[in-house]
Amino acid sequence: MILPDRSATAISAWLLAEGAHLPDMGALVEGLALRLLAAEVPVARVASMVETLHPRFVGAMRVWEPGSDMRLRRVTFDDPVVVAPDAKYTIDELQKTGAPFEMRLDDPAVDEYDLLPALRDAGHTHYLLLPLRFRGDPLHGVSFSTKVPGGFTPAHRALLDAILPALNAVMNVQSVHRMWADVLRAYVGSEPADLILKGAIRRGDVRRIRAALLMSDLRGFTVLANAADPETTVAAINAYLDRVVPAVVSQGGEVLKFMGDGVLAIFPVSAARDAAAACAAALAAARQALAVEGPRLGMALHLGEAAYGNIGAGDRLDFTVIGRDVNLLARLEKLCGQTGEAIVLSDAFAAALGAPARALGTFELKGFPAPQPAFAPEG
Repeated sequence: MILPDRSATAISAWLLAEGAHLPDMGALVEGLALRLLAAEVPVARVASMVETLHPRFVGAMRVWEPGSDMRLRRVTFDDPVVVAPDAKYTIDELQKTGAPFEMRLDDPAVDEYDLLPALRDAGHTHYLLLPLRFRGDPLHGVSFSTKVPGGFTPAHRALLDAILPALNAVMNVQSVHRMWADVLRAYVGSEPADLILKGAIRRGDVRRIRAALLMSDLRGFTVLANAADPETTVAAINAYLDRVVPAVVSQGGEVLKFMGDGVLAIFPVSAARDAAAACAAALAAARQALAVEGPRLGMALHLGEAAYGNIGAGDRLDFTVIGRDVNLLARLEKLCGQTGEAIVLSDAFAAALGAPARALGTFELKGFPAPQPAFAPEG
């Protein structure tokens, strides 16, 4: 016999005591599903549907089913779920009314929806979508479905309704944490974002990391920006970044900073990747970006130390990158135009790379007392 009050109390207590400290929303959904089964609520599928604050994704769905790994589906802004004007989705129904959406899957109206026919064909009998309210509109949702003949009973529904306040509170905490992490990573990069979330927000906090450094620049950008309207200029920058950023990420690097049409990225040296491997990854990323058709790029590569941290005044801070090696990298990048080379290497990078490099000579660089040697990769 189900005792809804007792089971709801136990599950709610678990949610409030432990749920907010789980590593992600997927772990929360899985933990909830297992506790519902222990409380004799016959869930065959539990899914969270949460809108996000992310430059690429409008929302994320995490789906638990017994015997399967947790599934994560991120919905992009150009996903058919978002752009199809005639589609009918359960989450839309919930957001229109603000009330739970419920359907027995033997109802002929199931065929009007995107998800429900597949659930019915998989043997599900009853679908319930409950609203979650985090920060006002839009509503988010958590759904439950079962394969038990006859569907959820009133007692099952009472238990799910009873745990909803605690579930809403904990999913709100998880969602807000993920939202801030996504926003910070979008603007400052993954490692700086993690540092900020851990409390590295005091002015003057600095972190040093040894890495292969890459700086990229769009040739002719000043002429373009002076001649074109802002929308055209932004579109050109984004098309250029679509060449550089995926190349950096695919080689295990991280973009630390966008500076107008400039990109600063790092390929950290670690126990798993020595200096030679980090330099090889940076060079591969540069070549990968240059292989994509588009405007001319100039790229400088250097092996050194990136120092990044908080600068600013009062309540306004910027998480930026500073130091001699970053300055040298910027000066080397300017040599691309002077030498006609698409990629310029520092002597430290060329020495660590362990591959043939062509000497370009020594150059007077602003801010450096002695001439600096520069190289270009062979091939």
